[in-house]
Amino acid sequence: MSQSSQYLLIVDDNVGVCRLLFELFSDEGYIVETALSGAEALRIVCGRTPSLILLDVKMPGMSGLETLDKIKEIVPDIPVVMMTAYTELDTIMAAQKDGLIQHYLGKPFDLDDIRRLVKKILLDRECEQKVTG
Repeated sequence: MSQSSQYLLIVDDNVGVCRLLFELFSDEGYIVETALSGAEALRIVCGRTPSLILLDVKMPGMSGLETLDKIKEIVPDIPVVMMTAYTELDTIMAAQKDGLIQHYLGKPFDLDDIRRLVKKILLDRECEQKVTG
């Protein structure tokens, strides 16, 4: 599957983070949509399933983990990368231990790291889908 057919959803209450990641992944050829809240992300996911979601942990209203929980009810196998400030790493590590999340990135993140992680996750998912057919 080419990058141009891969659809990413970026969820962060920080407009600057959304804009930065939108530009980064759009320039890479991905279809990218952004949401500034968990509620907005849920509306988007109900309408169109992303290939991967980049989701901030700490957001006003519905937190990233609450949003993740609701997204997984709609699309259980969707890959999600949680984005977190280092002060929230304990929460992420606990959620990872409980099997709620597989991937996370600390903020501020390195753009090359996030680019590589997204490519790897999508490639792994594509290979897995070919095998399970």
